[in-house]
Amino acid sequence: MPNEASVGDEFSYEISAKASEGVANVIISDRVPEGAKYVRSEPTANVEGPNLIWRLENMDPNETKTIKVWVQAEREGTLGSCATVSAQPRTCATVVIGKPALAIEKTGPALVPLGDPVTYNIVVRNTGSSMARGVVVTDTVPEGLQHESGQSELSFNVGDLGPGQSKSIPVTFKAAKRGRVCNTVLAKASNGASAKAEACTTIGVVLVKLEKTGDKRQFIGRSASYKITVSNEGDIDLPELTVVDTAPPETTILAAPGASLSGNVATWRLGAMPRGEPKTLEMTLTARSAGNLCNNAVVTGWRGSTLAKAEACTEWIGVTGVLVEVVDDPDPIQVGETSTYTLRVTNQGTTQSIEQMNISAQFPDEMDPVTASGGASINGKNVTWPVTATIAPKQSVSFTLVGKGLKAGDSRLKVDVTTRTRQNPITKMESTTVY
Repeated sequence: MPNEASVGDEFSYEISAKASEGVANVIISDRVPEGAKYVRSEPTANVEGPNLIWRLENMDPNETKTIKVWVQAEREGTLGSCATVSAQPRTCATVVIGKPALAIEKTGPALVPLGDPVTYNIVVRNTGSSMARGVVVTDTVPEGLQHESGQSELSFNVGDLGPGQSKSIPVTFKAAKRGRVCNTVLAKASNGASAKAEACTTIGVVLVKLEKTGDKRQFIGRSASYKITVSNEGDIDLPELTVVDTAPPETTILAAPGASLSGNVATWRLGAMPRGEPKTLEMTLTARSAGNLCNNAVVTGWRGSTLAKAEACTEWIGVTGVLVEVVDDPDPIQVGETSTYTLRVTNQGTTQSIEQMNISAQFPDEMDPVTASGGASINGKNVTWPVTATIAPKQSVSFTLVGKGLKAGDSRLKVDVTTRTRQNPITKMESTTVY
C-alpha cells in the first residue's frame, strides 16, 4: 500500500502470490479496509460484502500472480487490509505422444546402355515425431533389370529409425532388356508408417556412327577440306557428345568452325544428340611436308567412353620441276661416224622427289643407236632405260647414248620422259647434222 493518502483520494494497493511448488484451486481473499470504499480491481474480484475473492485455478512452481485493487478513502485514520491464500498441492506427469512417418526416395541414371550396370540409391527417412520401429525396405525388380541374386524382390532390414534419422541403401542391377523400366521401392515400419518411391531408367543400344571425308590428294601449302558427320543410330537420345579431331604434326589447322583449338587438336562439344539427327562438322588444314598424312576423329559419350572413330588421309604432294637436257658431241658428223648424246634429267623442285621416271629415245632414219649406258635396251631405232625410282629435289641423273650416222641429213633424236605424276611425256629433240 502507499504510505499515506487523503480523505476522498482514490489509491491502489497490490497483492502478490508466488507458488513455491505446483498448486491447484488457488483462492485469494481480501477484505476491503474499514473507512474505504471498493472501486475496482485487476483482475476483477468476486465481491461478497466487504470481502473480495479471486479464484486463480492452477499455478506452476515459481509462478507469480499479482492483483491490483483500487479503493477510495472515506475518513481519517489508519486503514489496513489483510489477504489470505489457499491452495491444494498439485503433482503432474507428462508423456509425449508422437507419430512415426516415413519418406523414401530412389535415384538412379536416366539412361543406361544395354548390358551396363545400373546403380540406384535408396534413402529412407523418418519424418515423424516418434520412433519408426522395425523398418523394412522392399525393392521389386522390374522386367528389364536383373539382380545378381536372381531374386525378383529384394528386402533390406533397416531396423529402428528415430525422428529425423535416415538410412541409405545402394542397389545395383544389370540392364538386361531394351526399353523404359521403373523400379518401385516400399518402406514399411512395424508400427504403421509406410512410404513408396519409384525411379525410371531408359535402357537402349548406344550406337554412334562417325564418318570423315576429305581431299584425297593436295599440294603442299594449299588447304585440304574435311567433313565429319556424327550420327546417333541407337535407340536412346544421348545427352552429351564430344568430337575430338587430332591433325598430324606435319599439318596446321586453318579453320574448324564451332571447335575450340589447342595446337593440332580441334574439340567440338555437341551437347545433346537426339536419335536420327546427324551433325556435320568441317575443318581445313594445310601441310608443310609431303606424305600420306591421316588425321583421326573420335567421338566420346556423356560418361567419357569412346563411341566411334574415323580417319581421313590426304596424300600431300610437292611440285616437281622436271628439266630434260640432251646434248650431242660432236656435231656435225660424217656418214659412218658416231656422236655421243648426254641425257640429263634434273629435279628443279624443292619439296617433292621425281618418282617412277621412264626415259626412251627414238632415232630417225639418218642414224642408228650403237650403245647406251645405264642398262638401257636397244630395239631397232628405239632405246629404253630401266625405271628410275626417285630423283630427290635439286638432284639429277645422266645417261649416255652413242649413235652412228647412216645417211646425210638433219637427224633429230627424240627423247621422251614420263614420271608418276606426269604421264604426258616431256619431249626433247636434239638435232645432229650428218653429211
